[in-house]
Amino acid sequence: MSRAARLLSTLTALLLAAVPAAAQGGRALRGHVVTADGASAGGMRVYVQWRAVGDSLPSVDSADVDSAGEFRVPLPARLPDSLTVIVDAADRARRTHHPSLARIARAEAAWEHGFVLAPREWLIPRGFFAGQRVAVSPLRARRPSCPGCTNGFWIRMAGTRNPTGFQGWPLSRFPLRVAFERGGSVPVGAVPDSAAFWRAASGVESALGMDVFRPVPFGQTLPRGLEEDPDDIVLVRVDRALSTPGLTTMVGSRGNVEYAGVALQRAGAVLAMGGMELVQHEMMHALGLGHTCAWPSVLADTHRCPDLRAPTLTPEDVAYTQLLYRVRDLQRDGSLRWGLDAAVEGERWITREPAGVVAGPGWTTAGDTTADADTTVRADTTWARRPRAMPPPGS
Repeated sequence: MSRAARLLSTLTALLLAAVPAAAQGGRALRGHVVTADGASAGGMRVYVQWRAVGDSLPSVDSADVDSAGEFRVPLPARLPDSLTVIVDAADRARRTHHPSLARIARAEAAWEHGFVLAPREWLIPRGFFAGQRVAVSPLRARRPSCPGCTNGFWIRMAGTRNPTGFQGWPLSRFPLRVAFERGGSVPVGAVPDSAAFWRAASGVESALGMDVFRPVPFGQTLPRGLEEDPDDIVLVRVDRALSTPGLTTMVGSRGNVEYAGVALQRAGAVLAMGGMELVQHEMMHALGLGHTCAWPSVLADTHRCPDLRAPTLTPEDVAYTQLLYRVRDLQRDGSLRWGLDAAVEGERWITREPAGVVAGPGWTTAGDTTADADTTVRADTTWARRPRAMPPPGS
């Protein structure tokens, strides 16, 4: 071999050594892991399971998450139709975060996959309960409050299969503009006592440690000229025709609430016994949250679990609300696809996991789930067509 040929061969070898294996023709699943509580993702491991055609047992490969939160797991040359991916602690006896379980189609294997891990315990960072630690269970947050109900405290937006589809407002919209809609009340002109209403609403803010509401005149909630429809509005009215003390409805798309309407059966309800509880209950609905019977809550379903109903927000209400909004914000800012839905599936997986099982050829996972058909939010409603009453998350 000539000197020039040897030099070319050496340079080629050096270049190939600097190129990742997947770029040389090998396949790999790549991605990034962050935690909702800001803890390091070091000590996590990513497991990928697949079953090739004709195989009686699934195959598994894995790789550690590095100190920067990155991972790369080798994949087979011939990919199956789908892959199951689990991000979990390398030492399962020392789990601090819920595993994240995702099912990825073959066409998605070449994408970068981002995961947000939910902690098993949430340290409330601000607000009335700041410093308290609350055990977190994504399954409890999604548990319906009744047989046949489709949602729990965390609500999936109607008609979406997007993994980030748990509804809420983008943090950039806070504080939301809140106005009394006198013209939409029955009778016209009726409104709740403003001072009592805002004392109750400010209790939600104090508990969450966030400025989430601000009072404005009704005229400031209307679109002006060619402006797009406002997307940070909560309208409050009175409707004597209601069959329940309160009713909250929401409009939005792609997991984001853009409008909420709160109706109260009686204008004087906010001054009566239980008035603060009623307002806080409905304003929590307006933030995108649903009923629960999983812990003591201002959103406890009074028909199914009245003993759990609390007069104001509880530490669990605050922890699960803060976690929801934290994960939503991380997913939006970092384009991290897998969040609370994957945490729900991860917790479901470990609750079915026999003690002592480790990832290997016999590794199994929970069955797939589908998006809930929820009627709390409609994605096809414009400002001009917003209904006076929509199917509620509950009273």
